Amino acid sequence: MASKQMEEIQKKLAVLNYPRADAPAQSLLFAGMERYALLEWLFFKLLGDKSPFSQQNLQGDAMDRDEETSRIQYLAEIAKFLGIMPTIDTETIQGRGSYEDRTEMLRLIVDLVEASIYADNPEWSIDEQVAKDIQLIDSIAEKQALIFSEECKLFPADVQIQSIYPLYA
Repeated sequence: MASKQMEEIQKKLAVLNYPRADAPAQSLLFAGMERYALLEWLFFKLLGDKSPFSQQNLQGDAMDRDEETSRIQYLAEIAKFLGIMPTIDTETIQGRGSYEDRTEMLRLIVDLVEASIYADNPEWSIDEQVAKDIQLIDSIAEKQALIFSEECKLFPADVQIQSIYPLYA
């Protein structure tokens, strides 16, 4: 199952024009320069030009231990910034955990990159897709009372709008 998932990930990487899409699956799943280069490439595809991070482009195997540690930390900070991980988790960046967990994390990131590049409907541009998604959210917000019952609390109590004065339309 996980090896089939990895084949699908590598096919998607080729479609996304990842320069090293033909790298062995093991090198993408386990700690090492190949994995770090892939994660950095994926993260910067998601961040685009508006990135608060600078792309390091550290290539090759000639990294000492301190450089590798700082790169892992750097990638973990980006992953947290993107919301991929709730904390700065260097263990996950290094590929610690089960084979299935590593494969699943890569699949999710590749799917995010794919979704950010291609629209749901091939006839729409990304901007058109975003506009339609915003319209959908706006219409749900406008009809919130009709869609959700009063018992359904959509927001935690501390962020719910409380009004002591009646609102007039």
